[in-house]
Amino acid sequence: MKNYLVFDFGGSSIKYGVLSENGNILEQSSFNTPNSLEDLYFEISKIKNSYTYKFSGVALSCPGAVNTDTGFVAGVSALPYIHGPNIKKDLEDILNLKVHLENDANCAALAEVWLGEAKFNDDVVFIVLGTGVGGAIVKNKQIHKGKNLQAGEFGIMYFESEKGIPGTWGSVSIGQLTSRISKKLNRNINGIELFNLIDENEIISNEVKNWYSDLAKGILTIQYIYDPEKIIIGGGVSANQTIINNIQKSVTDLVNKIDSATIYPKIKSCKFNNNSNLIGALYNFLQNS
Repeated sequence: MKNYLVFDFGGSSIKYGVLSENGNILEQSSFNTPNSLEDLYFEISKIKNSYTYKFSGVALSCPGAVNTDTGFVAGVSALPYIHGPNIKKDLEDILNLKVHLENDANCAALAEVWLGEAKFNDDVVFIVLGTGVGGAIVKNKQIHKGKNLQAGEFGIMYFESEKGIPGTWGSVSIGQLTSRISKKLNRNINGIELFNLIDENEIISNEVKNWYSDLAKGILTIQYIYDPEKIIIGGGVSANQTIINNIQKSVTDLVNKIDSATIYPKIKSCKFNNNSNLIGALYNFLQNS
């Protein structure tokens, strides 16, 4: 069986693992994100040489607008130094192995299409709720990227919140939700804490209620634009089934309020959570090899 070395680039840490060709994670670990591209390349090379496995290739999950064909990463992200150089060519020269890379949200979606929640579906939408709002559109089990590699950037959609504030749908990110609540409480609060305090704090309760409503509006819009079989939620909240159930209820309630709406979106949580980018990066490698 073939084995692959897979990396998931993040702003604060780089996750990596050895994966078999069927998607099983044999070993995994992480290291702090280096301050320069040269240091990143050095760490990747050191990790590759530390294993006795005979690798059949290297797969990467990266932030930004990734061009899987050319190996360049456009746009902006928490890793500025990956935007500009040809990551694919550089690493192929350094490692003497075939390299394929893909956007991190796209990788998460591919993991679910390959072995996860959407294993038996062809057309799905993946929404990542984290520091920001990202996502991916899957058509016939392939990522639809769009002319400018921006398909699935749902956080950029123009949106007017439940409070009537114009902006973008990025306002439903966990990062912005916790920021709004922290300001009102005059103390820092994280996502896990705020959902545990819903029944005890009226400020949190009202903000989360509006958050569910804002989420529902965006999700229903996406459903009617693309009409996927499922809409899969990723990010830290995906591990909390109560949140997923409440999102489903909010979307269903919204459909019931609109006479012309007849489609009830199917909301599901992703299966692989923190490992989805690694698994999806491998699937992207296999698809492109």
